[in-house]
Amino acid sequence: MNGSTVVLTGATSGIGEAAARLFATTAGRLIVHGPECQARVAPLLTAISTAGNAELHYLQADFDDLDQVVSLAARIRELADTVDVLVNNAGRPGAERRTLSRNGYEATLQTNYLAAALLTHHLAPALPSPGGRVVHVASATHLSVTLDPDDIGLEHGYSPVRAYATSKLAMVAHAVTQAEEWQPDGPQIVSISPGVINTRLLHSMFAVRGATPEHGAKNVVDAATGSIPYSGAYIDDGYPAAPSSQVQDSGFRRWLHAVTSRLLADWM
Repeated sequence: MNGSTVVLTGATSGIGEAAARLFATTAGRLIVHGPECQARVAPLLTAISTAGNAELHYLQADFDDLDQVVSLAARIRELADTVDVLVNNAGRPGAERRTLSRNGYEATLQTNYLAAALLTHHLAPALPSPGGRVVHVASATHLSVTLDPDDIGLEHGYSPVRAYATSKLAMVAHAVTQAEEWQPDGPQIVSISPGVINTRLLHSMFAVRGATPEHGAKNVVDAATGSIPYSGAYIDDGYPAAPSSQVQDSGFRRWLHAVTSRLLADWM
């Protein structure tokens, strides 16, 4: 990865913070994102910088506002003509009660999925073809739910876990659709479950413990820089796995692509 440019969203806590420290040891340029102002995360940025020799840049954006996602993409393009690796790691747990984003979409779906799809769209021209890599950090929880085509915003039967899991299901499906669009000569894309990891996000929804953030970060970096079975693959805690049956349904993926394009039309 010497000389490569890595973009990592959600890099100021949990798996993202641990992954940033790992990427700093190998990347040429590391562009990290978080929702906080730079002054608030200055000590963390110093720690990431001293972990390696990467040229480090921090960009703030709130994924609750899609205008800020578009602005983030533009600022990344100002810093780098080429993005070798894009890791869409930024995420939030499902809110206790159904909440709408500033753009009027269910907030978990927007932060975890719509923002990632939009950022990928705007950075796609900067990804080398072939050679570029996109990693969607999803979750094995996507296996426990289905996404209702008539209720993508979860107006009926909302729960925090369902909101989180369906947003991750959408990410896994998006990776398959994007791989079909880019193959055979375009960038590669995978979705991963980094494992059950001890983070604030995990404990906000589940009464379980897991592995360290460093374990999840290693899975992220391996997916970003190592060999993958094929573009569009789903990797669960380091091992190729079958995604949910709904993700494997080409009709569902076409429907999700159409809905996503409609929801994001004003920002694409």
